Amino acid sequence: MGMETGGVSSYCCETPQTVFCPICSRLSCEHFFDKSGHPIYGCRGCGLRFIHPQPDDAVLQEIYGADYFLGEKTGESDIRVSNLKAATALRYLDRLREYTGGNMGRLLEIGCGGGNLLAEAKSRGFEVTGVEISPCAAIKANALLGEESVVTGTIESVSLPEGSFDTIISADSIEHVRNPIGFLNRVWRLLKPAGVIFIVTPSLDSWSARLMGRHWMEYKIEHLHYFGKESMKRALRRAGFENISIEPNFKVLTLRYIQDHFCRFPVPIATPVLQQLNRLVPEHMAHRSIKLAAGGMLVMGRKQNVSKNRR
Repeated sequence: MGMETGGVSSYCCETPQTVFCPICSRLSCEHFFDKSGHPIYGCRGCGLRFIHPQPDDAVLQEIYGADYFLGEKTGESDIRVSNLKAATALRYLDRLREYTGGNMGRLLEIGCGGGNLLAEAKSRGFEVTGVEISPCAAIKANALLGEESVVTGTIESVSLPEGSFDTIISADSIEHVRNPIGFLNRVWRLLKPAGVIFIVTPSLDSWSARLMGRHWMEYKIEHLHYFGKESMKRALRRAGFENISIEPNFKVLTLRYIQDHFCRFPVPIATPVLQQLNRLVPEHMAHRSIKLAAGGMLVMGRKQNVSKNRR
C-alpha cells in the first residue's frame, strides 16, 4: 500500500461544473455515483474514474492504521498471509524477468508493505530498496529483509537518488496517490535510462468491475483513482514511458483470504454468499492456494531515452 498525503492536487479544488480529468486534462467528466458520501467522477475521454473532491489527510490517515493490512496478525494467520504474498511476489518477478530478459540490478518498491516482494527479489539477486508510508509495515519489512532497506514515507517525501534504479515496482499503490501523473513523473526521474516500471492496480476492465458495477469491491475511499487500459496507457505515455504491456493480473489467494476481504469491504450478495460458503467448506480446503485473476491488471513499461521537460 502506498499513499501521497501531501497537498491536495489542483483538480480536487474545482467546482463540480469544471471537473478536469487528471490524466487527459479534458473537461469531459461526469458524476457517476457516491461512495460513502464521496462523489466518483468518470472521464468520457480516457475512461478514468476518480473521487472528487478527494478526502482530506485526516480521513485517509484514520483509514491507514496499524491494522490496515488484511489478515496481518500474529501466529498462524500471519504466516499464511505472508506465504500467499510471497507466492504472488514470485509470479510478479517471473513476469518481470520475461519482460526484461532477466536483468537484475537495483529494484525499488513503492508501497512495499511488509516486504514480501522485496525479500523474494533479494533472494534472486536484486539490490532492493523500499518506500512505505506505514511505520509498522516498514519495521516489519526491515525485520524480514535483515537490513534497513525500507524507509518510511512516500516517493515525494523521501530522499532517493534520481536515475539510479533499474526497476521500480508499484503494486496496489498508484490508486492511492493524489496525483498519478506527478507520481509517474517521479518514477521516471528515479529510473535509469531504459529502466522498467511495473504496476499492479485494480482494473475497470476486469470481469469483477463489470459484474459488480458500483458495488465493485475496489471502490474504496482510500482508492482515489480507478484505471482501465486506456487511461493507464495515456498516463504512462504522458509521463514518458513506452513499450507498454497490460494484461490481467493473477494473485495467489485462498477462499478464506477472499472471504476476509469481502467482510472488510462488504459487497451486496457476494459477502453473504462467501460467508456461507466458508461455513460449508472444510478448513483445509478454505486455506488451499488458488491462482485467480479477479479485479486487477499488471502493467509494464520502459523509460523513453529522450530528454524532455517533466511536469
